Amino acid sequence: MSAETICLITPRHISYNPRLVKEADALQEAGYQVRVAAVSHSAERAELDEQLMEDRAWTLTTVHARRTRARPALRWMAASVRQRVAQTLYPLFPRQMRDAAYSRYVHELVSLAAEESADFYIAHNLEALPAAWQAAQMHDALLGFDAEDFHRGEFPEEDDSLRKTLTEHVEERYLAACDHITAASEGIADAYAETLGIQKPDAVLNVFPPDEREGQTPPEELKEEKPEDVISLYWYSQVIGPDRGLQDALRALPRLDERVHLTLRGRWADGFEEEFRGLAQEFGVDYRLRVLPPAPPEQLVERAAQHDVGLALEQGHTRNRDLCVTNKMLVYILAGCPVVATDTTGQRRICEDVPAATRLCPIGNAEALAEAIRSLVVDDTALQQATEAARSAGAERCNWEEEKEKLLRAVRDTLSMESNTAR
Repeated sequence: MSAETICLITPRHISYNPRLVKEADALQEAGYQVRVAAVSHSAERAELDEQLMEDRAWTLTTVHARRTRARPALRWMAASVRQRVAQTLYPLFPRQMRDAAYSRYVHELVSLAAEESADFYIAHNLEALPAAWQAAQMHDALLGFDAEDFHRGEFPEEDDSLRKTLTEHVEERYLAACDHITAASEGIADAYAETLGIQKPDAVLNVFPPDEREGQTPPEELKEEKPEDVISLYWYSQVIGPDRGLQDALRALPRLDERVHLTLRGRWADGFEEEFRGLAQEFGVDYRLRVLPPAPPEQLVERAAQHDVGLALEQGHTRNRDLCVTNKMLVYILAGCPVVATDTTGQRRICEDVPAATRLCPIGNAEALAEAIRSLVVDDTALQQATEAARSAGAERCNWEEEKEKLLRAVRDTLSMESNTAR
């Protein structure tokens, strides 16, 4: 009997979606035949995709839409025009125009995904879901969706944009049709179940493999992570910008021992560096601020492990940001780095699960943030105990070896139910 085939679909580069890569690896290792259908927008990202695929057994096929070559550029242009036309006509023909108005490459992804039959089509990112549904219909196959976000909750409540309307309509049309849904946090799973009246998705945290805790970073670079004789508060993201809670971290520094420094990793948002450094000078803590360049995803855990306390300062501006569990929080724990987190729904659940390694504080309260940090670094014993608790949580619970079993169990159960129904 041949292995069951699973096709994962994404409108992005796989190098933009480490969660998809982890899931494809896990499914392949479990004995399924795995194929990924993706869209290629960037030559630089395409090179990273190729590097990721060098030692993988599953296959990657792509829609080429890079504007650096004639045929892909024409494909990009045609898809862009098609989407704009569909958005214009959507108010008149919502059912017919919905998918093309929402997902630019829906037709190309359907063709790519359906060119070989699969037993199970799983969409990653909501823009891939209409294509996955059509491919599943063409081959009488199962349909799945992985919700990394509560997508309608990415918009402010008062937003009345076409994009929000399309997002809600795509969710309402296709999520109820899914045979299998996973979500990146319990909060996202609960929100979809309550909002759409569907069975609660299986929560699979977006954690990392335990082998990423060491051996990924050149030793000489690790030495540059943290100066000696300081206690390093660490925050990272792709972009260092406003509305991330970083101003509160600066306001907390003067309330803490001078050995406590703030280390940021990422690229500055346009215009924010001058504002932020000016604020640091105003508070007299500019000498306690350090900024590091971005690091490759596979090095994030090991680099975080060089610091003392991780900061997860989500502001909860939208419902999705309130419900999600940020990658950084899970990276810190896997790295054995205690966490101070703002009190959002998603982060609160993790803190309740590993209380000895975490501290919660209200959003926008620099004094409470300073007190939470102080409770971890008040002396070497307190910091060591919290560090050991984080290491234990990373080894025993907050790692991909644990979470992938939830994914595999959900996939097995869905395929088993389909097999029993067929009989």
